[in-house]
Amino acid sequence: MDWLKKIADEIIEKRKGKAFIVASGLTTSGPAHLGTLSEFIYPYSIVQELRRRGYDAEFIFVADIMDAFDDIPLTLKDKEEMLKPYLGKPLAEVPDPYGCHNSYGEHFLAEFLELMDKFGIKPDEVFRASELYKEGWYDDYLRLFVKERDKVKKIMEETAMRKLPEDWWGFIKPICEKCGRIDKTKVTKVEDDKIYYKCEACGHEGVREVSSHRWKLAWRLDWPSRQDFLGVDSEGGGVDHFTKGGSWDTAKRIHREIFGKEPPVGFRYGFVLMDGKKMSKSKGIGALHEIMALLHPSVIMYFILKHDIKENKNFKMNPRFLLLLYEEYRRVALGEDKDPKRRKAWELSGAKVWKAGFADLLVYYQIYRDWEKVKELTGDPQAVEDLAPFVEEWIKRGFVPEEYKVEVKQGKVEDPRGCEFLKRLTEKLKEDMDAVEIHNLVYDVAREMGLSGKEAFKFVYKALLDKDRGPRAGRLIKAIGVEKAKEMFLNAC
Repeated sequence: MDWLKKIADEIIEKRKGKAFIVASGLTTSGPAHLGTLSEFIYPYSIVQELRRRGYDAEFIFVADIMDAFDDIPLTLKDKEEMLKPYLGKPLAEVPDPYGCHNSYGEHFLAEFLELMDKFGIKPDEVFRASELYKEGWYDDYLRLFVKERDKVKKIMEETAMRKLPEDWWGFIKPICEKCGRIDKTKVTKVEDDKIYYKCEACGHEGVREVSSHRWKLAWRLDWPSRQDFLGVDSEGGGVDHFTKGGSWDTAKRIHREIFGKEPPVGFRYGFVLMDGKKMSKSKGIGALHEIMALLHPSVIMYFILKHDIKENKNFKMNPRFLLLLYEEYRRVALGEDKDPKRRKAWELSGAKVWKAGFADLLVYYQIYRDWEKVKELTGDPQAVEDLAPFVEEWIKRGFVPEEYKVEVKQGKVEDPRGCEFLKRLTEKLKEDMDAVEIHNLVYDVAREMGLSGKEAFKFVYKALLDKDRGPRAGRLIKAIGVEKAKEMFLNAC
């Protein structure tokens, strides 16, 4: 996996030492989507690679709960009346719509940490931006930016590629004393550790002391500041941050020209798309709870990691795409797929080994509805333990594709050629054949009779399921049982 090696090499070469901190952060503004996983899967994988090489490495996570609550997610539209008055206020000061945490920001931080845990990932340390501000970590950085305002302004103009007004103080966002909003306050001056501002939401004019900690820095200055005081050696971000004119361009120059230090090693990751569309918390695109009900976390993680880090990844929420992904994961685990990148992605994603395929379990469970029986027939109790909840969810939600829907039902074959085919197949079927051998036998008998594969399989499905389509014939016959299938073939004519 070239990208992982390159980033680890760069950290070791540029940051020196024997211990490294890899950071990530997120605005906890709503339920996670599939793209959110990049925020912890990539940094954690880098930490694992550094540890593998014998270095001490930590993964730290910062929750940006001082950011403004700027939009009500689609999944919370039923709470709109309650949440609307808090728009524009810091997430740490918006009540939890579910009433179980101290704030909205804390609720979705807890959800995010629980999500990490499902992927077997636990940050070494979690920081809340609200606490970092309250404890004064940013105070001296604000003072430095005020002192170097002209330099900071020049950096901002050149990296963000926009002209700023002469009286620009836009890098500070005080919380309005009157209405509590942070998104509409405009600073007019900073003098003697006092921040003078006007709130464009309610019209209030006020003053905040730096020591009040009722303010935050704009993101382009907040990011390099916290990287500096937390001792971050590497941190990544999405395309929007790492594009030309993005916040990483600003952060690098702040490190070099204001702090007089080299910046951490940055890395960019591509978007995770859902059916070609960018994920969105506010629009509910790519809601993770839906995906995680159907796809094992290790397989989701594998999907993210098997692509190059900078590449956009297109996820499709359809059963055939997910079945192919499950099967690819299984084949890599068993060494049937020898691609080294996919093998590394499998290792990093939990290295689960399932001999029985997910499609096999779907077929077996629909026939027997007894997991102990399925364990016995597949000979793979681990696959059953890991995947049973997902199989049941597929069935419950009606997510099983038509050709995998299995209800054993005696059918009748009217075509004389079909009857002759089933008779010959019955004669050659043996109890000790595996699914692949049975599948190949269907083809062999069809060829002997001058039948197409499509015709032959249609006769098999008609006899066993009383329909024209079904799962792979070898898998189906093995699941039903060879003797039972032979009996049904003979009874079909």
